[in-house]
Amino acid sequence: MADESTPAALPSRQGRALPIVVVTILMLGEGIGIYLLAEALHAQPEEAVAGPGDAGRTDGGATDLAGTDEALSEVELAECRPNNRMSGKFISLHVRVEASVPTSELERAKAMIKARQARIRDRVNFVIRSAELKHLNEPGLETIRRRFKHELDRVFSDEKLIREVLITEWQQSSSGV
Repeated sequence: MADESTPAALPSRQGRALPIVVVTILMLGEGIGIYLLAEALHAQPEEAVAGPGDAGRTDGGATDLAGTDEALSEVELAECRPNNRMSGKFISLHVRVEASVPTSELERAKAMIKARQARIRDRVNFVIRSAELKHLNEPGLETIRRRFKHELDRVFSDEKLIREVLITEWQQSSSGV
């Protein structure tokens, strides 16, 4: 009976360590394989080359929206005090909008602005009155600028006259402030 009560032989320590060693070797092999595959498939970045007109530029090669190096002048379009209630909260703004126009078109632009001043103010007010709160709070006011540009292009019937809309003053306040 004593023979029946002896516990079964325990596996040796060497037998228990073998699966851990095998798994470790497989994981190392997999990691090295993935690294080598990623290096082989990784595209090298293209080398930057300066173009003929880029020598001495400090603006990173940026050009105006027309893609040419023509001179631009700035002209004031409107100064308004519109309100916005789209979010259910009353927001009052004081806004000054200017535009960059080609210097060669400056006199024509000034004459058109003077002749259409009421329509310009109306469109500026419309854009702000109909704007969503998130657009009024964008750091660069990109959506508002884009909408101003669209509306002003319609007022002037010329998409190439205004190159960039500049919002030179933007004071916003709401009730309870």
